[in-house]
Amino acid sequence: MKILVPTDINDITLEQFQKFSKINTKEQEEEFLLHKTIEIFCDVDIAMVSKFPLKDVREIVEEITAVLDQKAPFTDRFELEGVEYGFIPDLSAMSLGEYIDLEDGLKDTKEFHKAASVMYRPVKKSFKELYSIDGYDASISRQQLMKTAPVGVISAAVVFFYSIVNELLAASQSYSKKEMKKAQTILEKDSSLPSMDGSVAYTHFVEVIRQNMDLLQS
Repeated sequence: MKILVPTDINDITLEQFQKFSKINTKEQEEEFLLHKTIEIFCDVDIAMVSKFPLKDVREIVEEITAVLDQKAPFTDRFELEGVEYGFIPDLSAMSLGEYIDLEDGLKDTKEFHKAASVMYRPVKKSFKELYSIDGYDASISRQQLMKTAPVGVISAAVVFFYSIVNELLAASQSYSKKEMKKAQTILEKDSSLPSMDGSVAYTHFVEVIRQNMDLLQS
């Protein structure tokens, strides 16, 4: 039987990653985790996967692991179901409600689709590198749609968001050190945030992926 194994991080949807994150725990039985991983990312029923030789199962999971560990560059626009979505052009213009929803959406892997719906909106108009997006739509349907977004796009957007937020907070004289620390609770404290040109910094989202990979390989 031939199965389709993803070869690029953006072949994987946010929802697939969320499902994987949910079952990938230290308490999980190894064989079930291996089989479930293939079911989630290769769209093969677990009953069928359970019939695969263990050697083949491990090799497939290793391939999936390598894909999940890929570094994705920041993408300001991408297409989803025939609609072009654009990253918020001006983060400093975000409303308090948008920022709260975004921060809440980043606190738990299972809520990442909510954060994605804040960061990316349908593009209204565009001209070369410039574009404008729709206003914030907090509907459940928009949030659910973002579950089908490429996980590489969303993970890189989270990295980019925190790099910009750090710059804005550092530049603002109205924020005390205590307030800045509170606003960065999700950000990995030991992670540096280099320029988005040429490299991708690891923050909460990417660290979650790496932690999941460590559990799977242990």
